Amino acid sequence: MAALLSVLVTVGALVGVSTPAQAAGPQVYGRVTDASTGSPVSTVRVLLFDANWTYLKRVKVKGNGIYQLVPPGPGSYHLQFVDGRPAYNTKAYAARLDVRVRVGSGPVQKNVRMKRGGAIGGVVKVRGKRAAKAHIRAVSNGGQVIEVDANKKGEYALGGLAKDDYRVFAYDARNRRVGKSKLIRSVKLRTFRQASFNLTTKPGAIRGFLTLGGARARGVTYVTAVNKKSGEYWVKKVSAGNISLRGLTPGPYRLQVPDTNGYFGGSFAIGSVRAGGKRNVTIDLGTRGGTFTGQAVDKNGVGIPNISVRMTDAQGRVLDERPTNQDGTFAIGGTARQQGGVTVVVFPYSTIQGHTYQAWTSSVLTLFNNQDLSLGRITLQREPDPVTPTTPAPTTTAPTTPAPTTTAPTTPTPTTTAPTTPAPTTPAPTTSAPAPVA
Repeated sequence: MAALLSVLVTVGALVGVSTPAQAAGPQVYGRVTDASTGSPVSTVRVLLFDANWTYLKRVKVKGNGIYQLVPPGPGSYHLQFVDGRPAYNTKAYAARLDVRVRVGSGPVQKNVRMKRGGAIGGVVKVRGKRAAKAHIRAVSNGGQVIEVDANKKGEYALGGLAKDDYRVFAYDARNRRVGKSKLIRSVKLRTFRQASFNLTTKPGAIRGFLTLGGARARGVTYVTAVNKKSGEYWVKKVSAGNISLRGLTPGPYRLQVPDTNGYFGGSFAIGSVRAGGKRNVTIDLGTRGGTFTGQAVDKNGVGIPNISVRMTDAQGRVLDERPTNQDGTFAIGGTARQQGGVTVVVFPYSTIQGHTYQAWTSSVLTLFNNQDLSLGRITLQREPDPVTPTTPAPTTTAPTTPAPTTTAPTTPTPTTTAPTTPAPTTPAPTTSAPAPVA
């Protein structure tokens, strides 16, 4: 496990570092260099966390020392610069876990100079004989943990250490013997400190059961045994409720149990573990979170599967969210503590079985430990199905060929002119008086 220690951060641009070509939108980039030589460092990993220390992503520094991270959006973030070489490398760089950066709408440059860390090393023996594959753990005063396994000769080294005090523990891989830890004060950069162990004390053990509401726990969880005197701890998997921890240093202990199957965990003092002895315990988690149950149905009373159910607290923070079962039923809550101001919302992220439903929101509710409150059948109104516009079928009109127009020749009606017969002229008789005879 690489050491998570200190670095020197410089604000401002280093020569040769330019904004990446694709730097459109929020992102963090920069160069990692050796503080002594100025040479680029390529063995470092850069980890990105949000403002609440939720891990987001990690990238490896390139050969030229350049790194680039794209956060989800503008905001405050934490960066960690960690040497990726094995923890036993005494030339590893010291790293720091809290390099803060504020990201806006554009790229932000953060250049880092690394210094070689300090180192602790030595030999682990069991009753005077070298202990192959012994496990060594160092815990800094700041709570950082570095672990490594010894080689076949029992030799070990822990490199990349920041300036701090360290408590070092050694464990026999075969759990034959244990020994006291050693406090190494004021470890400095670029220095090597010696810490060897001869393990001679018989280890103790813790065995017992984990129960939930009086019944044996199912599935798998993990418990942590902490020696209250030395600060040593052991993390152990618990299957089907069986607790078994071996190789423990004698002393008073407490067991830390996480929330399990809806029951609240906690820290439980279990008394002292003696050298070569066994401590029997039964840890019962008796209090569970309250739940809200119900069934999401359509207007016909048919259950709606895979629709989302979300529970939020009085500040709008999400306490739990899960989909409905195939018959529309749900149970939400479980590990949320007793509180008021709770709201349950049933809503679809997308269409369900080809339909879109309107969201349903409960009234303000109170969540009680060890109680299940039924919300009954929740009928969701369906949005009208979108009308698909119909495209009329194209009508093909056959071209009409006009019939040929034949104009019949017009025969002129013969005009018959009746001959006009002139009216006969009858000359009037002329009567003349006879001329007188002379």
